[in-house]
Amino acid sequence: MMRLDNPRIVTSKHPNMGNLVGVTNGSRHLNDSRYLSSIDIWNDDDMETRTFKIIMQCLTRENDYLKRENRRLMKIYREIGGLCRI
Repeated sequence: MMRLDNPRIVTSKHPNMGNLVGVTNGSRHLNDSRYLSSIDIWNDDDMETRTFKIIMQCLTRENDYLKRENRRLMKIYREIGGLCRI
């Protein structure tokens, strides 16, 4: 089993393979993926594979939402100049 010290989830849309999810060791590039999977559901997928892909699609959407929310909060933080420290 390969150990990832700094795992990062990377998503991409490939013209032939559809929506892809890759896990990298800190890189932001899909080419550096240690694990790569298509999350599009195909007709020949069994029930376990479909369930796995549905879960991955939900996590990908949630990850995208959290990235946007983080950017929004960082923008607000920069606008107030970091005056509000906890």
